[in-house]
Amino acid sequence: MSVSGETATVRRLTAHGYDLTVDVEHGASLTALRWFKPDGAWFEILHPCPPAIAAKTGGCFVMAPFANRLDGGRFASAGGPVQLPLNRPEEDLAIHGFSRDRAWMVLDASDDRLILVDHFAEAGNPFAYTLTQEINLGSSGVELLLRLTNTATESLPFGLGFHPWFRKTVDTWLTFEATVQLGRDERGFAIEPVPADEEPSFPSGVDVSAMPWFDRHYPGWTSRTAGIDWRPEGVRMTMQARGAFTNLQIYVPDSLPVFCVEPISHVPDVHNRRDLAGYGDVALLAPGETIEGAMILCCSATSRTGADR
Repeated sequence: MSVSGETATVRRLTAHGYDLTVDVEHGASLTALRWFKPDGAWFEILHPCPPAIAAKTGGCFVMAPFANRLDGGRFASAGGPVQLPLNRPEEDLAIHGFSRDRAWMVLDASDDRLILVDHFAEAGNPFAYTLTQEINLGSSGVELLLRLTNTATESLPFGLGFHPWFRKTVDTWLTFEATVQLGRDERGFAIEPVPADEEPSFPSGVDVSAMPWFDRHYPGWTSRTAGIDWRPEGVRMTMQARGAFTNLQIYVPDSLPVFCVEPISHVPDVHNRRDLAGYGDVALLAPGETIEGAMILCCSATSRTGADR
């Protein structure tokens, strides 16, 4: 069933007070997500994604078969060294996996449900997998489920993640708890843990609109929840994670009206940083084995506070 604004490559779901669009041809990326407030106005949750590109500055994209950075695009395996294509060669990096740059297929679609699949296999790349993304709009929010099955002929390390670009306006607060936070080296890779009480103090809530540039990895995200409050607009969004999504990556650029709260399954570049494997490892999947994780976003109204009240 088609709805207004939908094309062959852009699918729109509208139900239970949520409205989202998905660009099937460009990584099955969410290009927009908004919530209908009790006062009768739509509120944009995600920063807008420019049309016809993967969601690299707005919207939300999928990360697979690894999340975030992979140093040199290479790692050691039981079958010998593995070299992957570098999509950021100027930094000697493979980043965010492969599926965000591919056209997906639609398996099922309705006003409140969309199932998409990417059958990945490319010459010269040892990874082969089937990745399904299932999107459901319900009374408890927007659920995005990723399910990946190894279709290669050998066991390989797999990881997953979502990379949403949330709107950052004046007085936007982020709250979550984690038992561990990892440091960061000059190239952006996670290193040994830093003191748990080091600023910023996200358990108490942080105004991300007032933060300087920030990028850090948080394993031990035991609550599997995070809250975002757009205080002047009276909107609160709760993120929940399930399955493989045990870790959280926080990215707050200081020159763009966005910030990222990324549920992922492993420490970035843990393929090469085995001393950090205890903080979130990739899943070594034999042929036919599966990994899955889900992100649930649920919005509610709060009392308006802050600069625009």
